[in-house]
Amino acid sequence: MNRKDFLRQLGLLTGGVTFGLQGVPVRAYAHSPFLADVPGWEQTAGRGTILVLVQMQGGNDGLNTVVPFENDIYYQKRPAIAIPKEKVLKLTAQLGLHPALSAFQELYGNNQLTIVENVGYQSPNRSHFRSTDIWLSGSDSEQMLNEGWAGRYLTRLNPAYPVSLPDQPMAVQLGSVESLLFQSQLGSLGTVFDNPDAFYQLVKGSSADTDPIPNTVAGEELRFLRQIAAQSIQYSDIIKKKADVGKNAVTYPNTNLGKQLAIVAELIAGGLTTPVYLTTISGFDTHANQVTAGNPVNGQHATLLKTVADAVLAFQKDLSRQNLADRVTVMTFSEFGRRVSQNGTTGTDHGSAAPLFVIGKPVRGGVVGTAPVLNDLDGNGDVKFKNDFRQVYASVLRDHLGADAATTQEILGRDFETLPIFRQTPALVVTEGLFALGQNTPNPFADTTEIQFTLQQAQAVRLTVFDMQGRELTVLREGQFEAGNYIVPLRGSGFAPGHYLYSLQTDTGRLVKRMTKI
Repeated sequence: MNRKDFLRQLGLLTGGVTFGLQGVPVRAYAHSPFLADVPGWEQTAGRGTILVLVQMQGGNDGLNTVVPFENDIYYQKRPAIAIPKEKVLKLTAQLGLHPALSAFQELYGNNQLTIVENVGYQSPNRSHFRSTDIWLSGSDSEQMLNEGWAGRYLTRLNPAYPVSLPDQPMAVQLGSVESLLFQSQLGSLGTVFDNPDAFYQLVKGSSADTDPIPNTVAGEELRFLRQIAAQSIQYSDIIKKKADVGKNAVTYPNTNLGKQLAIVAELIAGGLTTPVYLTTISGFDTHANQVTAGNPVNGQHATLLKTVADAVLAFQKDLSRQNLADRVTVMTFSEFGRRVSQNGTTGTDHGSAAPLFVIGKPVRGGVVGTAPVLNDLDGNGDVKFKNDFRQVYASVLRDHLGADAATTQEILGRDFETLPIFRQTPALVVTEGLFALGQNTPNPFADTTEIQFTLQQAQAVRLTVFDMQGRELTVLREGQFEAGNYIVPLRGSGFAPGHYLYSLQTDTGRLVKRMTKI
């Protein structure tokens, strides 16, 4: 962030006190008396849960990752690169994994891997750069944002930043090029390094001194720079200490991703409280030679998938052996999938929707959604998305990281239903028919409440709110929904105090319940 934004943030946090930075030493900011009533990192984080992201750069071919092995169109469109049915690691009657993903098959068998099918967004962009920005920022395809969805989450965890520095990094990125993911209106919230020792050595001997600074514009700039320097020095020290304390309980694959995840595990084991980590693996832009000629189970794509799965399995086993796995979730993502049809160079071109993986002890396991529909493609010959990627983010924020409905809506820009990814959102028991409607919680409600419903099969849904005279007030959700568990937030600001009815109409029946606004 720049000095102007820093001063504005300081003024907001101090209730408009206009002392600027003059006479306030850098080291005092972390314990400023003006910030005594501002909730800090330790107060708001609370849960101690951790999210580790694995970015598969280049656009992963989803159809050869989670294979629809009973779909004849898949084999017709990919005569040279389709995974032979007998080689697929079968998970369900319709879907299986690429044979290079045997490590993921093991996690799936232990209910530690959830596959979310057909993830994408409306009006998909097939540019690597633009689509990556959309995923990192959590924006609509036509919306330009210069901050990441994780950055927005982190600013809400620590509203006093950067005037009051958290004791530990808010986010850690393994790499060298700073990601948009951790950008915010207050600047970058991530600490970026390849190796804890190298990072420590880089700033060793530096200091954010508190010598007198001239009362000039240049002096104010110097004060601002000292504050930022203090952050880097502070975090290099704590990262080095935690990495030295933490150890790996397993041997990781000798790959770049394996090394990144080994460092993350060391830091977690060492006691670092950082809630979000970002790791990356590149090479998924498989336009040519995606497979070995005549042997589609081998080649470039197989090597990449094996690298991801083996590294993640080692990470999961490491955390489990150190009794740390209950609070850590891994999520993979890529900027888009690939076309259904192979191209002329035994590869695949830029597509749209694709599956992603959510891994860890907190997940429910299984498959969310259905196999991709290959006889109903968009105008470019791509799979149509069924689950918006921000539904996955909403599920991670709410069911794993502990954000409430209002905060999640602020972070993502609007309401998105959660998906049945985590154990923390149990599905409703369906006692009759093919769906269930839960009682809204809380009830009575003032600001926000939630309505939960569960579908046992895909069907059309219409969720509406009525007054007690039966007049329809608003339609909360309407459309075709896959089988699963859904939570729909409802803001109370548009409702006067009183009693209301909400109704779930589906292809197979209707249920109505009553709620109270106070």
